[in-house]
Amino acid sequence: MPQRAARHRLLASFQREATKVLATLHKEITQRERELTTLKTEAERWQSALQGPARRVGPADTPPRVRLSKRPRLDWSMVLKELPSRFTTKDIAQKTGRPIAHAYTYVSRWMKDKKVRRVKEGYQKVSGAA
Repeated sequence: MPQRAARHRLLASFQREATKVLATLHKEITQRERELTTLKTEAERWQSALQGPARRVGPADTPPRVRLSKRPRLDWSMVLKELPSRFTTKDIAQKTGRPIAHAYTYVSRWMKDKKVRRVKEGYQKVSGAA
């Protein structure tokens, strides 16, 4: 029986401590909610100073993708067909009007697809490709 009384006292002590912690958490939540309300009000004032409605920022509010260039997309397989049997990245850049970095990207893709191979002074089309 003494064990049962000790357990009962321990449980009552635990419940008192849990109640205190819970009350402290509720106070903190209330305080933070007030701070948040104050910050939202301040943000709205700043936004109205900028003469625009408040804008929500979040994962659901992503800006639409805007294409910077008005040039149409290139058909790189057609570019490969129009190239001579031996060519360089400089030839590709001149033919397409795109930076050499783009040419390297597509040459590496063509090499991976075994449409082109590296030779002494540039690249060569593989027979049967394009």
